[in-house]
Amino acid sequence: MYNIKIITDSGCDIPVKAKLKNVEILGFYLTTEDGKSYEERVDISNKEYYKILEKCDKIPTTAHITMMRYGEKIENLVRRGATDIIIVTINKGASATYNAAVMAKDIFYDEYPDSKVRIEVMDSSAYSVAYGWPIMQADKMIDEGYTPKQIMAYLQSEFDRSQILLSAYTLKFMKKSGRISAAAAVAGELMGIKPIIVMDHGDTKVVAKVRGDKMIIPALIRQFKERTNDPKHYVIGYTDEEYGKELYSACEKELGVPPMRAVELGSAVATNAGNHSIGILYYTGE
Repeated sequence: MYNIKIITDSGCDIPVKAKLKNVEILGFYLTTEDGKSYEERVDISNKEYYKILEKCDKIPTTAHITMMRYGEKIENLVRRGATDIIIVTINKGASATYNAAVMAKDIFYDEYPDSKVRIEVMDSSAYSVAYGWPIMQADKMIDEGYTPKQIMAYLQSEFDRSQILLSAYTLKFMKKSGRISAAAAVAGELMGIKPIIVMDHGDTKVVAKVRGDKMIIPALIRQFKERTNDPKHYVIGYTDEEYGKELYSACEKELGVPPMRAVELGSAVATNAGNHSIGILYYTGE
């Protein structure tokens, strides 16, 4: 008999209101330029964070989930009867979170060498809903009686074929975060040129450029259609609700089906893309 639990981090952008029975989400800590610190999802909402971004001169910093926090959560779940714990982290190439989770797992087994609890750590190699959406489906799979091995195989399959297309209506944050060069940002703002970026297993690449805000959504949808063989299986994300609504409507009209979900993008994406950005999660391959 399995009692499976999943631990992940707030970079997953799973909606706060999502009712998940088997998933624990640890929030990243955010520190703003005035020195104030917030735990994402606990002390500050996405909308409140967007307002901070709107006014800041220096982009906030984020701190990875520590080994100690993972260790405390593991022990808590074990006390509550967990037999299997699957830890899923944001792309390890951009955060020390994965390594902290591995260390917490090793320390747990050092302290409890006779424990029968099985702990696995998975690097999603992704950001945002690219691992958040599969985790939401895995939560249902646990209730349906799937084994830990089956759930991990499903998650890995989803991580392997997920990509995100992203663009922003202002290049301020992409410039500050180094996603695009300062020269490209200045030229882009002067000429109204906006990049369309694909996020693929931790790598980011500009795949198209458009001139004018009105061309962003058509370009995102066009790139999406060119890159997937599953145009009905997608999720949209946004840091600006109005642009998010525009993207939702345009996708539904162009693709014939609405997104599976529309989600607010959290700090991991918002800090780098800004508070006026939109994106599409989709899948490649079989």
